[in-house]
Amino acid sequence: MARRQGRSLAVLLALLAVLAACAAPDGEGSPVTTDSPPTSVSTTTSVPPSTTTTISLSTTTTAGPTTSSLSPPAEPAEIDAEVGVPEGEGPFPAVVLVHGGGWVGGNPGFMRPLADHLEDNGFLTVNIRYRLASLEVPGYPEAVEDVACAVRFAAAHPMSDGSVAIIGHSAGAHLAALVALKGDEYIGSCEIPGSGRPTRLVGLAGPYDTDRVGLAMLPFFGEGPSVNPELWEEGNPQAHADRTPGLSALIMFGEFDGLVDDRFASDFHQAIVEAGGDSLLELVEGARHNDMPDPTFVGDLIVTWLER
Repeated sequence: MARRQGRSLAVLLALLAVLAACAAPDGEGSPVTTDSPPTSVSTTTSVPPSTTTTISLSTTTTAGPTTSSLSPPAEPAEIDAEVGVPEGEGPFPAVVLVHGGGWVGGNPGFMRPLADHLEDNGFLTVNIRYRLASLEVPGYPEAVEDVACAVRFAAAHPMSDGSVAIIGHSAGAHLAALVALKGDEYIGSCEIPGSGRPTRLVGLAGPYDTDRVGLAMLPFFGEGPSVNPELWEEGNPQAHADRTPGLSALIMFGEFDGLVDDRFASDFHQAIVEAGGDSLLELVEGARHNDMPDPTFVGDLIVTWLER
């Protein structure tokens, strides 16, 4: 009983720390830092948002209103996501978007402006809601299973051309990276056939090495690394960066992030390159942590990279 109470207290403290960081204004909060040396990168500046018309479709009720003037063919299955289909006949390349929130919070609204921007530019978007961690129920592996199922959904959608890229912000970038590296291992209760692993990854301010995140990961895993080191390694993208030599990745971080140290991005990028993958590391000038999913800062660069 004492051990269980101690574990619950540790998880509660970690949960409070994560929530405090997620709620910090303007990207401020307790930073996640490392001692690795910096890596030289290319830079990008903010760009004006798109002004084209969008059509939003949804498979679930969302926080904001969604309307549709287009009824696509029947989708392969219901998942908890907002689905946006561009105007035109299609098929379209698909993008799965994964929100942040410290593994314990967040919703598709965080990524909706970026999803709208991508839809305006001809991408079928699947803006997912995944199961969150709590004091009672850890987030792993269910959250990863939800994201992998969304990749299968996107590939099988009748308006999709079968190609899938995945974009994640913050904690969502950690989940997206896991799915990009070994999504076929996370099936869970997903009834959609096909591969759960995309061929392209866009990471926005992600903490890719869970060993260095530390206490903030306790709600996600449910127990510490000393209790279950195998679990922590299994859910650590940095430890599996060599799993997909053909992965194409765009790893981005903000100049003034304030929460996630930029060495998470540079180290993960380097690991992908050393494994034979194609990775581009981008510093987004002037961007704070919560600016990273804002299409004003990253939208056009992501579209250009996806269209190359």
